[in-house]
Amino acid sequence: MDQQSHVFASGLEAPIPIMFWEPMEFIMAISLMGFGIVINLWLFGMVSGTCVLLGSRYLKRGTKPGATQHLFWSMGLLMDPPLKNKFPAPWIRDFTE
Repeated sequence: MDQQSHVFASGLEAPIPIMFWEPMEFIMAISLMGFGIVINLWLFGMVSGTCVLLGSRYLKRGTKPGATQHLFWSMGLLMDPPLKNKFPAPWIRDFTE
């Protein structure tokens, strides 16, 4: 059996970055900027979006891949399909057997 034929890249399922940021961070920042424009507080939106983009690298130091999605799931946001299929709903906090 040839072991080399069964080797695959370690970052195969890594998200494709958007302008040096992960898609989740970028979407959060753009959403905050858009929210600031909609409520006519564009300075608040731009500052908060910039803080998300620049502060995200400090917040995710030492975390495993997918930590942001898991945080959102634990807060009750059902946005990641594998977490919906593999785990119970986030509002169910009890362990079942």
